[in-house]
Formats: sequence, structure tokens, C-alpha cells
Amino acid sequence: MLNATLLALLAAGQSKVPTVAFEDLRPVLKKHCLNCHNGERPRGGLDMTTKAAILAGSDSGVAIAPGKPKDSLLYRMVAHIEAPHMPPNSARIPESELAMIESWIAAGLPERKDLAKTSPSMNPVPSVSPPATETAAKTATAVAPRRNPAVVSLALLTDGNIARPLSGAFAIGDSKPIDFGEPEIRVLRTSGDWLLAAGGEGGKTGKASLYKGSPPRMVREIAEEFDTIMAADIHAPGGRVALAGTSRIVKVHKISDGKAIYSIKDHIDWILEARFSPDGLLLATGDRSGTTLLTEAETGAKVHALRSGGAAVLSIAWQPDGNALVTAGADGYLRLWDAHHGGEIGSWMAHEGGALAVAAMPGNRWVSVGRDRKAVVWSAKGEVSALLQSLPDTPLSIVTEAGGTVAIGLAGGEIARADFRAVSLPEIVAKAPGGAPETAASNGDARLLLLKSLEDSAERLKADAAAHPQRKELAESYLSLCRAILFLKAEVIKDQATGGRP
Repeated sequence: MLNATLLALLAAGQSKVPTVAFEDLRPVLKKHCLNCHNGERPRGGLDMTTKAAILAGSDSGVAIAPGKPKDSLLYRMVAHIEAPHMPPNSARIPESELAMIESWIAAGLPERKDLAKTSPSMNPVPSVSPPATETAAKTATAVAPRRNPAVVSLALLTDGNIARPLSGAFAIGDSKPIDFGEPEIRVLRTSGDWLLAAGGEGGKTGKASLYKGSPPRMVREIAEEFDTIMAADIHAPGGRVALAGTSRIVKVHKISDGKAIYSIKDHIDWILEARFSPDGLLLATGDRSGTTLLTEAETGAKVHALRSGGAAVLSIAWQPDGNALVTAGADGYLRLWDAHHGGEIGSWMAHEGGALAVAAMPGNRWVSVGRDRKAVVWSAKGEVSALLQSLPDTPLSIVTEAGGTVAIGLAGGEIARADFRAVSLPEIVAKAPGGAPETAASNGDARLLLLKSLEDSAERLKADAAAHPQRKELAESYLSLCRAILFLKAEVIKDQATGGRP
């Protein structure tokens, strides 16, 4: 690495800095400059992603004078010789990196590394080994056990295994972790035998890679961003990958070669979620302002803008037939939308404190998790179809598995599994206005109120099932709800038997 070479020269008392080519300088620019000065939204009109873009200058005029670092505005601002200092609101960049910028300008802005290598000033320098104490420290860091990171995303593979993020890698079942690199993974998605991993480091870098097969092998990296990728999805039959994040731009790439096809620039805030419809015709992207955009997956043309009252859209799930989708909001609501007409079919409070993830289930049902640490299965009408047990930690992601189970990724790094057919109720804790727990009688009152609500829902669901005998999912939902009612009745009887209620 050039930085190591440069430090070795300084350590050896050399006064001359090696000639630097633009490709050598690019990691420095990416680290300090490209988050603001890139081709998407170049601040001040200055794009620093290529040599040609830098030579094109900025809104202030010429940015660089080849061969004259001290006369170059770019160098003077980075060296804090002239205001405004760059990067803004930061200390001056390290001397070794500043010297690289100065050397590149002084050498006349060489483009390629082979040109830099032919320069007489690039003499071979022996590698310098780090001190023994430093090596020992690095070794200790490498072998130190780590707590698994929060399971912010889960992906189900065709063989039934689940992929989950680790630190700089991802794991599939009990197999050896697969390396992803330094950036943290934020999104894992599958389509057929393809697996997409995307993430990055906030304000510095973004990365997306494609894997294929079982076990997955990396095929290609498909994107290099200037900020972390927060939303991503893949649709293998359509040959497309969608990536988005803090830039407020959705970029769609080809699976075949990773090249960009088009971009969508209609979002006004960070994009937090992206999902292709099952048939691959539409792409739904949700942002922090509460807007979900439906666009044509092939062209990026706008179809509908779905507004949810300003609550950030944290998760999106499509109905298997592609006719409807559900969005999970930071306000705790699930909203069901008509994908063809763009209207809201219904909405309901699902989780106090925020609905964090939602996934589709068989029979036009949905399973959601939220900050209340509950997992709930909902009917198409927003009625409780099954109640899953309380979770030991905050749930962040969810994926439906074969055989009627769901896997839930938790903030503590664990994965919980629950069978939606095994109905149980979360513990109900009622508190007095002063914050102290109320008596068992009040707890019994709460259970009775919930029981009455569930019984009313069951009657409506029973009527719907009788009116539509061809829809088997209605009968299944009714039976699941009956099991929940029986469980709750047993709890009420237990309260009464223990004197909790007269």
C-alpha cells in the first residue's frame, strides 16, 4: 500500500515524496471528500470522482493548477491555508495524505499507476515491520471474541437455511461465515439461488455484492457508494437489483454485469426500504418522510406515491399475488395499499412505539414485529389471526419459513423462531397512574376486555368465512383466533380461581 510506503520513507529520513497517481489518491478522496463531492449531488458544483471532473472545476471556478500545489484552490483548502477549510468542521487531514495530494498535483496529475511507477522518484523501499507490541495487539484484537451484531436483516435461501449478518461477514445456518469486508451488512435479500448483501459505513462508504449457489459464492460487486446502503432488493427473473439510502436516490443495476440501468430521484428523504413485487413489475421504495413510491421496475417510471402521514416507512411486504402491499410505520401502524389504484385499503395500530418489520404469510396474512416486543399475525382485514409469544429483545427483522414458522432477528444478536399455529399471548401488565403495578383484579379486567375484543373479531371472521367458503384462509384464520380465545379464557379462569377476580 502507498501509505505504508510513504511512512517507510519518512521513517528512513527520506525527504522526497513518491509520485502519486490518481488511482493511488482515490482512497484518500473517498475517505475525506467523495461523500459530498460526487457525481450525484456535487456540493459547490465540484465532483471529485474522476480526474476529468476535478479539472472541470466548481461553482467557484478552477479547482486545481497542474504542477502548482500552492496555487491550487483544492490543495489550499485541504491544507487549511485558505478558507473554507476542508473537510468542513473537521481537523486537517493527516500529513501523509496531504502529502499525497501535493505530490499528485506537483507531478502534473498522472492518471494511472503505471505512469507513477515509471517516475524516477518511485524507488523501491524495503517494507518496515511494525513493532512487536503492535503486532501482538493486532493479534489479540483479531482473536478476541465478539458479540454477534444486531440482526438487522434476514434472508431465506432455497435450501431452507437463513442468512444473517455478522461483523464484516454473514453466516448461513451453522456454516463458516462468508466474508463481506469491512463495511457492516445492513440488508440481505434472496431471489432464487441469488443472494444480495449490501451495507457500508455511514458517511464514508457503501457496498453491494452478489452471491450465487449453495453455499453462496461471490459473483461480483455491483456498486461502490459514498455512504452506506440502507435499502436493497433483488429480483432474479427480472435481472435487476435496487439500491438506495441517504442520497435519496434509488439506483437499479443489472444482475448480469452490475451496470446501472436507471435511477429514481423523486424521494425527499432517506430511503429505508426497497422491495420488488413478486412478479417483478413494480418496485416499492419507502423513505423517512413516510412516502412509499411505486415505480415501474423496468423503466423507473412513477406509478403511485403512497403517503402515510409523515411516519417513516421502516418495512414493506408484498402480497404474494402482487395486488397489494403492506407498509410498517414508525408510528406503529400497518397500512394496506392497493398496488393498482394506489389507494389505502386499510390501516391499524399494530405495535405501540413503532412497527419495525412486516412479512407476508400464506392466505393473504401478514406477520409483524415492533418495539413492544410482540409478534402478531394479521388477517387481510387487520384483525388478529394469531398471537405469538413476547420476545426477549427488540425485534428488527423477520422472514417467513416453510412449515408455518417465522424467524425473527433480535437487537441482541439472536434469532428467535415461532410457530404461528401455536398460539400464546404476551403477558399483560397493567400499571397504575403512579407507575406501580396494579392488583391482580385490574390485570383480570384487562384480560376480560381483550377477550371481548377477540370474541367480536372472531364473530366477524366466522361470518366472512361462511359467506366465502372458497377462501380457505378465512376458515384457517378463524380457527387460529379461536385457539387464542381458548388460551385467554384459561387465563381468566385462572385469575378467578386465585381470587384475582370475584
